[in-house]
Amino acid sequence: MSDTKPLEQQLVLLRERFGERTLTQLRELLDRLSAWQPAQPPQPLLEEVNQLQHRLAGSSGTFGLTELGRQASAQELALKARLTPGKLADEGAAALLDQARHDLTLLMGLLQPPPQPVSVPPPQAPAAAEAGHELLVLGQRLSALADALLHYGYRVHTSSSQALQPSDWHDGLIMLTDDSQLQAATDWNRQQAMRAGGKAVPVLCAGAGTDFASRYQLAELGVDGLFTLPADVPELVERIERLRRERLDTGRARVLLLDDDEDLAERYRLVLTGAGMVARVLNRPEALMTELAEFRPDILLMDIHMPPWSGTTLARMVRFEPQWLSLPIVYLSSEQDRDRQLSALAQGADEFITKPISDERLIRTVSILCQRARQLGQLLSSDGLTGLLNHPHIKQALAQEHARVRRLGHATMVAMLDLDHFKRVNDTHGHATGDLVIRTLAHLLKRRLRHTDRLGRYGGEEFVAVLPDCEPDQARALFEQLCRDFAALNFHGPQQAFHVTVSVGLARLNDFTCAEQGLNAADSALYERKRLGRNGVTDYAETCLPESNE
Repeated sequence: MSDTKPLEQQLVLLRERFGERTLTQLRELLDRLSAWQPAQPPQPLLEEVNQLQHRLAGSSGTFGLTELGRQASAQELALKARLTPGKLADEGAAALLDQARHDLTLLMGLLQPPPQPVSVPPPQAPAAAEAGHELLVLGQRLSALADALLHYGYRVHTSSSQALQPSDWHDGLIMLTDDSQLQAATDWNRQQAMRAGGKAVPVLCAGAGTDFASRYQLAELGVDGLFTLPADVPELVERIERLRRERLDTGRARVLLLDDDEDLAERYRLVLTGAGMVARVLNRPEALMTELAEFRPDILLMDIHMPPWSGTTLARMVRFEPQWLSLPIVYLSSEQDRDRQLSALAQGADEFITKPISDERLIRTVSILCQRARQLGQLLSSDGLTGLLNHPHIKQALAQEHARVRRLGHATMVAMLDLDHFKRVNDTHGHATGDLVIRTLAHLLKRRLRHTDRLGRYGGEEFVAVLPDCEPDQARALFEQLCRDFAALNFHGPQQAFHVTVSVGLARLNDFTCAEQGLNAADSALYERKRLGRNGVTDYAETCLPESNE
């Protein structure tokens, strides 16, 4: 179904298609029930009836056919209880088949209810592209901090809570305040969020309150973080960037839907897409592992009953792969028995949603689980000093991107960066200052690279960047500007101010048969850059150096 039509129109068409398909299935089953002969085994035909009842019990309410779903659910439970081999023999096939014909005829009559309005969740406002790049700093005690943050490329506005105006508030803002301004600032923040129909912007508070009562009060006011003065600016910038990423990621979830009910899965996809997410539908599980590897979803929604497949078995199979151990898996089912739900959850899933589910609850559940999964994933994959991907995870990201390049053919660049004469920095100014230099380069890289780029600390003072959909000249221009900007920064050691430069090696990932070869090529280009005088960019394609065997 084309996404070019308005969401409400697409949902209406989908409801009509659901009704037509269901009517056809009911008629076909009724014809087969009427044509049944005593010489034929009744069990397979009755099981088909039961499967259709199960599907309608879970999906009808989503399309506004509430009574159809209620009747189908009652019929499903009644027939399931009579389908055990002993009861089937006791009651007789003819009686069960007559009851099945009566039940399906009743469902056909419920397919034409009075027209109901289609529920369309309000579209979520897209996150501002520059969310978190604009800071509002409140309080005289933070004036020096405001000046320091300017050097990190933020647009910093200073004020007092008494001078704030409605026009000062927007969804992409992040507020920093001292405790003297906190109450007025948070009250103003909530008021402006209500006026604009959005969420309050993140707030970081400077203060000395480290006791339980003080921290509890900050949390009660809705503060997102506490920092002390004088501030560790790189650490504070990392926290600002984390808030910025979370703000940008809201609604950007990548959702994989596995459900053999095509109409229902398509409705879920439309609703989630309308909320700003990227959703993909899979109706047959045979391609599940391939789809996971290619699409790399943030969450997997799957039906439990997809004969001959079992959702609980599929969830356990997905967990065989270590990379999917933290993937949120949510079961979608019309199963009402809580004990069976808990048993299903024990097989490897994180949540159980009973069909039918409202559009609003679906969006909220997916958003909450994805945000929590991202937070945990970042903790597991991040380098402790810089917050970038750590060594194993940046290599994994590179391998995944190389696989995508081989399938899709787009251009991808890999860059290896190294701080020049870094041992001299540590020896002259101390390791604490050296750590500050590393973190500053990490923050600068995060600010310059795109949301789709992958960035990691390879080890020590070395970094790796993976840039999909990027040509060599684009990568060169980006990193040459970064080299100039980084060299212009002033660092302050215990004795004196100093500057540090960075060298960059580039390689086009498409030119190599495996990811490791591409990384080695970028490393070779980096060392050629060092030989040529450091502080600049060298592309492997221009040097044609032999690849390292290490």
